[in-house]
Amino acid sequence: MSLIPAEQLKQLFSVDAKFYHAEIENKTILMRREARIRRNGAYTARADAVIVMINPSNCAQAGEKANSARDAEWISTNPNPTQYQLMNLMERQGWNLVTLVNLSDICEGNMSKFKVIEKQFNRAGVAHSLFQERNVEEREALLGSADQLIFAWGSSTVAKRLAAEFGLFRNGQAESPYEHAIAWVAAEKGFPRHPKPATVADRIIWLDQMEALL
Repeated sequence: MSLIPAEQLKQLFSVDAKFYHAEIENKTILMRREARIRRNGAYTARADAVIVMINPSNCAQAGEKANSARDAEWISTNPNPTQYQLMNLMERQGWNLVTLVNLSDICEGNMSKFKVIEKQFNRAGVAHSLFQERNVEEREALLGSADQLIFAWGSSTVAKRLAAEFGLFRNGQAESPYEHAIAWVAAEKGFPRHPKPATVADRIIWLDQMEALL
């Protein structure tokens, strides 16, 4: 089975997200608490799946940024390549709504820069993740808002560290209270594979593996 072209997927699905900003060490940092992919014309309150990835990359978005995650409103955004890959999974599964959350809300795709910003948050004692303890109520509500929970944050050392720090995944196993989480795990390295590997062939393999797990 081949991948559905992006132009066709854009006719089938729309993406929106909740952005906000954090003031850290006199700098304004763009954040994203959650995003969702919705099938056009489908109206459902409950998501088919919540998918957990590493962090939002560079997030182009319009509109005003809220001052906190709780104040953020949904803003329409342009899909990125990873979201197109997830749309392919939605088509295979017949899903209408998927929610995307991340190990960190910080919108920075360069991991070296991400680590610098993360340290600034830690020094300031400000939460940057849904998975930090001060966000427990919102986290449980979000992770329980779908029929499936999928871990898919990939192989970066930052992702592995954060997942272990937040008690989500150690030694290739999902930890309590998320034993029901689904992940295609790289057995030799013990991490849940990211939805968008480098090659088209590997992206199709990821879709095939996720279909089998689901």
